[in-house]
Amino acid sequence: MVAHGSWENTPMETRQITLYGRPACSLCDEAAAILAQIGHERGAALSVTHVDIEQEPAMHARLLSEIPALEVDGRLLPHATSRLRIESFLAGPEPQ
Repeated sequence: MVAHGSWENTPMETRQITLYGRPACSLCDEAAAILAQIGHERGAALSVTHVDIEQEPAMHARLLSEIPALEVDGRLLPHATSRLRIESFLAGPEPQ
């Protein structure tokens, strides 16, 4: 049975993803590579916007210890450092 709204099963739907990071952040580069790999493997259209937290002092203070961080549909995933965490996050919140 296919879950309604599951991004994995709707390849034509473009997912808007924000990746918060900073220059010379190897974990941020890894998160970007994981997102690209997931999109390629699943045939999913992922639109990833890279945001450099060092460009805004308030954002830098709030997210420095949490990068790489992903934001989708108003939800934030701090420490997006593994494929499993990222895939689980993209699948959406657990049903209540």
